[in-house]
Amino acid sequence: MRLLITCGTVLCLFPFLAAQQKKRADFADYSVRHVYAGKPAKPILNKDQRFFRTRIREGAKSDVEFAGHYTIPRFGCGAGCSAFFIVDSISGKVYNGFSVSDLPYDYIEKNGLQDMLRIEFHPNSRLLKVNGCPSEQNCGFYDYLMVDGKGLKLLRKELLSKESPH
Repeated sequence: MRLLITCGTVLCLFPFLAAQQKKRADFADYSVRHVYAGKPAKPILNKDQRFFRTRIREGAKSDVEFAGHYTIPRFGCGAGCSAFFIVDSISGKVYNGFSVSDLPYDYIEKNGLQDMLRIEFHPNSRLLKVNGCPSEQNCGFYDYLMVDGKGLKLLRKELLSKESPH
């Protein structure tokens, strides 16, 4: 009888525990102590980044947008698509980002996600969230951590199920 009660309890709690494991990180979980307020450094571009030099340079002139001392120059890459770079406002180092297209329209509509941003970030957090399809594939929800001197580190990803239209 005790075994039956224990098994029943575990089965009842399983959906709750599974949901807890899939919870996305909070921006406050990766807060920074100080947000840089000085003049942004001029971006230092590598050979491949020079193709986007105007977008990067213009975006780098803005106030800090991410992780305490970074800007995120963004630009369109087609209908329902954005691409971005990350620029250190103190050193001028430019980190490559990637393109992100929208989640499938049917999925957005079915789940009431019309107001969800493709790329989410805050000046006082090192967390960057991607809600879409990086490089137009593997649609889902991605959480990245900005690591100074290295760039984005993937913390978590939750791909849309195979049943979801892509």
